[in-house]
Amino acid sequence: MNVPPVPPNLDRAAAWSWRLLVCGAAAFAVVAVLWYLRVIVLPIMVALTVAPALAPLAARLRRMRLERPAAAIALLAALAIVAGLIAIVTASVLSQWEELRDSVSQAVDDLTARLEDEPFNLSLDRTEDLQSTLAESWQDASGYAVTGVQAGIGLITGLVLAIAILYFVLRDGARFWAWILELFSPAARPEIDRAGRRAWEVLGGFIRGTAIIAAIDATLIGLGLWLLGVPLAFALAVLVFLGAFVPFVGAFVSGLVAVLVAFADGGWELALAALILVVAVQLIEGNFLQPIIQSRTVDLHPAVILLAVAAGASLFGIAGAYLAVPVTAVVFAVVSSLRSEPRGP
Repeated sequence: MNVPPVPPNLDRAAAWSWRLLVCGAAAFAVVAVLWYLRVIVLPIMVALTVAPALAPLAARLRRMRLERPAAAIALLAALAIVAGLIAIVTASVLSQWEELRDSVSQAVDDLTARLEDEPFNLSLDRTEDLQSTLAESWQDASGYAVTGVQAGIGLITGLVLAIAILYFVLRDGARFWAWILELFSPAARPEIDRAGRRAWEVLGGFIRGTAIIAAIDATLIGLGLWLLGVPLAFALAVLVFLGAFVPFVGAFVSGLVAVLVAFADGGWELALAALILVVAVQLIEGNFLQPIIQSRTVDLHPAVILLAVAAGASLFGIAGAYLAVPVTAVVFAVVSSLRSEPRGP
């Protein structure tokens, strides 16, 4: 009995199908391992994304004959800047807390009155709703408190681990990379070294470019909010700066917070002015600043960035959203470097 030959197209499709299944299973296994070890993986990745921004400072300190304390001084300088920003923001919020609380309460009352009036005609008895939900909220608070304590302990542990890893990367990064290269055959070391250096270059360019863009966004939005008379302008500017490290999503959330604060303080007119300000700055960033500043280091399509941010946020939360773009850029840079021809020593 003769078996009919398999059509070439079907044979080719079957060959690609099992290869895709194997690659998908391998990718799933890698993601599962990363998720299981996220307590260790996330601090390492955060440290590796911050290290390229501090490496030039540590190198300059070494050239000034501060070889031993160079990494510690660079790390302490970065921690001092972060602590200073947090202290200034906290003081700004505390100094205007009562004013902002009264403004929010007045804004809620005005919004409730509008919804109860024409044409909505909604019945909103906030006192009755508040009394009916207090008991349920109190019951849920105990469970939330335990979860919050556990999350806080995990966050502090991750931050301490990330700071420790960052210090060792700044101090012994070159020796550690040389040890990694020793694991490969002598014939493969030049290509691996070239890909690693390209990844480090892309990562450093992304972090520095994002910091520049975030500083410009924060300055323009903070100055505009201050001119509009919105309270907590500096604190909102710092929030915009931090949010800019998460493309699209971070800028939207931080801008929305600024608009809500403006609405709570001055009503619809001030909120509309703040919204126009935030949208204008984001348009300037997306169409002019980002292509100019990051075009030489990170060349990713906006759709790829959106998918990476969504995947990172769904897997690892806020840290995943922050790490999604630099990790994706590094993967693309490594693959591109390995596929390209060497350019010489």
